[in-house]
Order: sequence, then C-alpha cells, then structure tokens
Amino acid sequence: MGWPWVLCGAGLGLLIGSFIGAVAMRLPRDEGIVTGRSRCDGCGRVLAVRDLLPVISHVFARGRCRTCGAVIDTQHLLAELGGALVGGAAVALGADWLGALTTAIFGWQLLLLALLDGRHFWLPKRLVALLAVSSVLVTLAATNWQGVALSQIAGGALGFALLAAPALAYRWLRGREGLGKADPWLLGAIGLWVGMFGVIATLLLAALAGIAAAIVLRLAGKNIDSQSALPLGLFLALAGIAVRMVGLPL
Repeated sequence: MGWPWVLCGAGLGLLIGSFIGAVAMRLPRDEGIVTGRSRCDGCGRVLAVRDLLPVISHVFARGRCRTCGAVIDTQHLLAELGGALVGGAAVALGADWLGALTTAIFGWQLLLLALLDGRHFWLPKRLVALLAVSSVLVTLAATNWQGVALSQIAGGALGFALLAAPALAYRWLRGREGLGKADPWLLGAIGLWVGMFGVIATLLLAALAGIAAAIVLRLAGKNIDSQSALPLGLFLALAGIAVRMVGLPL
C-alpha cells in the first residue's frame, strides 16, 4: 500500500492514540472512560477542542496548560505518537487491508496495556481478556466463521505455559511471587494472535528488552537487584507488536 494510505493509517492512529492516552490516565483513577469531559490535571479547567488536537496541541502549548501553566503528562503524547506509529506501520507492512486492520487493532490494545503496566505495574484482567477474545473474533470473521486454527490455540496455550510454569516454580522455591499474576495471561493472549513461533519470539524479545532496560537503569545509578521490579507486561506488549508487524507464520 502506498504512502498516502500509510499516512491515513498514522492519522487514524493519532486519534486512537489520543483516546488510549485518556483511558490510560482515567482507568487507574477509576474515572469514567466514555462519559465526562477532559480536564486539566492542575486547575481542573475543561479542555477545549484546540487543547485536544493530537500532538499539535501539545507542541503549540509547549506541554503546559494554557490557563495554569501546569505540565501536561507526557503519557498523552506517548500514546498519540505510539498510536500513529502502530497505525502507519500496520498499513505499511500489511499485505492487505484486513491484515493491516487486524494488526492495528492488536497493536493499539497492547499499547494501552504497555502504558498501564509501564507506569502502574497493572494489567487489568478485562483488557487482557479483551485482547484474547478479539483475536478469536477476528480470526472467525476472517475465515467466514470456519473456526480458529489449531496453531493459534497452541500459541495461546504455549504463551501461558512459558510464564506460568516458571512463576509456579519460583513461588514454590522462594515462597513469594516472582512474576505479576497477569503476565502469563498476557503472553497467552498474545500467543493467540501470533502463534507458537511468534510467542516464543515475543518472549525472547521481551527478555532482551528487560535486560537492556536493567543495564540502562544500572548505568544511570539505579540500584538493580533481585528485589527490583521491572514491568514485564510492558516489554511483552512492545515485543508482541514487533513480532506481529514482522508477520511470523503461525
């Protein structure tokens, strides 16, 4: 697909990313997602349309509220840029429109999960369940409701087992949790989208990303030891997006 369509995908991703950013901010505060006007976190002013233009508003306002000057949370900008990147890349790398759309849906869901886990170490069960269910629905719709491929089911089962087994072993040996309880379920849901080979690649990439992050934090002077926690869900989500974009066979 040509560059005009890639730009259209990125533009749609900007809008989706803006919504994702709002959800990522509101969910941890138990605020309504659909209802309620967007407000400044500093002064509470209801934001106007010109304050809500993805990326553009942030740039022209220099990342601050026009009324009180409070710094706007950069998570909004990250969500918008991430949404645009997912949308544009899905169209650029997709073999057809159906493939591009399904990849974008997958990527946008993982983007939200990455933002939540990266900041709050939280992977909401309902969002992980939605990721799994949407994979099944997308597959059934794409195959005229003929069924889900065995390799897809195997990818989900393998993804869950790859993290659930070591988590159980660690708990038995050390008497405490070594992984987040939602991490195996997240990898299992990703496996439903990327299959057996894809889920293995996802875990390897996530592990490498985690090691790289630990090294960077150590070089920055942070104390990294066996008690330190890193957001594995964040790395799994980003790795899952990358693997899906590459398009490894199920």
